[in-house]
Amino acid sequence: MSLKRPDKTMHIAEYIHTVYLVQPILPIISRTFITPNMITISNILYSILLYYWAYHNQFSLVAIGIQLYLFLDILDGNLARYAQLQSKVGAWLDNIYDRIFYTLFFIFLGINNVHYILIIILIAFINFYGWLATYYIVPRLKRLSQIKRRSLKGWFMDKGFIVGMDVGTLMILSTLFLLVREVHLLFIVLIIGLVVDILARLSELWQNMKREGLI
Repeated sequence: MSLKRPDKTMHIAEYIHTVYLVQPILPIISRTFITPNMITISNILYSILLYYWAYHNQFSLVAIGIQLYLFLDILDGNLARYAQLQSKVGAWLDNIYDRIFYTLFFIFLGINNVHYILIIILIAFINFYGWLATYYIVPRLKRLSQIKRRSLKGWFMDKGFIVGMDVGTLMILSTLFLLVREVHLLFIVLIIGLVVDILARLSELWQNMKREGLI
């Protein structure tokens, strides 16, 4: 079965984990006692270890470890859909803890490595980005009869990829920068990336809404 969204698009990190790592093992896991909620809870417990490594500057362990977190985070939702084990509790827990994780992760990673102002700015933009996309951008996109994408973004979406600063992209960039121990630069790059992506998404939305007379 296809695990893509109805519009057949996925974020790049999501695509890599889903197609090459998650999909091949779903038929196996679905025949075991393992449930999506068990994976979610295990990931929550595992994240405590990531906080510990991040606080103690174990950058190589964190770089690899956050990819395991991302893998398990993608696995639980896909397993729920594949095995038809969706539950409101599981979806709520997964969604709420993701927000908590990415906030705490960058706090523990940055606390011994960057100025506290950078930590506050980054986690503020991460949470604002999530709120903006969920409660402002997506509802308004659904009101449009047609969405005209910009040339480069449109090209990627035609290929099935969403380009943007989703959590998967944040984790890929974090892995790369942590492997070379550039924590300060990582925070700067993520902040700039989030600002640029927010402005680009809002600009594209408003252009489409203006074209259809909605503003």
